[in-house]
Parts: sequence; C-alpha cells; structure tokens
Amino acid sequence: MSNPIIGFCGLTHLGLCSASASISKGFKTICYDPDKVLIDNLKSDVLLIEEPFIKDILFQNKSLLNLTSNPEDLKNCDLIYISLDVKTNDTGQSDLNELKKIIDITSKHMNQNSVLVILSQVPPGFTESLHKNFKKVYYQVETLIFGQAFDRAINPERFILGCKDPKVA
Repeated sequence: MSNPIIGFCGLTHLGLCSASASISKGFKTICYDPDKVLIDNLKSDVLLIEEPFIKDILFQNKSLLNLTSNPEDLKNCDLIYISLDVKTNDTGQSDLNELKKIIDITSKHMNQNSVLVILSQVPPGFTESLHKNFKKVYYQVETLIFGQAFDRAINPERFILGCKDPKVA
C-alpha cells in the first residue's frame, strides 16, 4: 500500500504548520484554501506567518506539495484535516462561520472514502452535527504554541482523538 495523500483545509497558522509536519514526514500533501491570493502568495514562496522551519519545509519540498484554491483537488486525499484557526473574541466566544464554510466546501468535494479530522479548536459537541455528512469524522486536539508550532506538530507530547463510536471507526 502506498502512503496516503493528506489534505489540509484552511491555511492559517495551524494549517501551514500541520501541513509542514506532514510534508517533513514524506507525505504527499494537498493544501487547500479558498483564498486564491493566499495560494498565489504561497506558490511564490511568500509566507505570511512567522514560525521556525515552516518556510524551508514548505518551499524546499514542492514535489510533495500541492497548493490549491480548487476544492476539486480534495478528491485525491485519503485523509483530510480541517485546519483553520478559529477566531475568538475577548470574551472567549468563537466565530465558527469560516470553519463551517470550509467544512461545507470540503463535504462537497472530498472522496466519500476519505477520513475527515477536525483539527481546529471547536466547542464540545461540534463534531456531533457532522456525522450526517461524513462517513468517518474525528476530532484531534491541537496543542500548537506560537514559535514552537512545527516542533509540537512533528513531536507531539500526545495525540488526543475522539469519534462518535470507536467500535465503528
């Protein structure tokens, strides 16, 4: 069996750091974001986040990287991470609108046999609503820290995964 193709939807800090970890492990990686300007910048080696190692990994391993604003490319993924940073206000309220949009786009374009993992920070119970649209959906707790994000993505201290029914997973 060949290595799976891994997709990351949402190329904010979380998505770019997580995709870099995937690429550094030798996985073909599809990085999708609906923002064509962001994708064009990345294709021109312009990275708008500051994080050790990320720029070198992304831009020196282009043979493993497909940067795209075309959601049709997600059909090639075996595993897709929703990796969008969730905006949170000063009172701790999260705005999930952009996240819901990217999940909706993903649901319409991914391979029906793909596994979906929500990596973005969401409130408890959020993934429960996704089970009607996805065959296999999981939640992975992300623990990245600014300035250490790549190291924590490549060498996590632990993996915390959740799903609706582990007997079916």
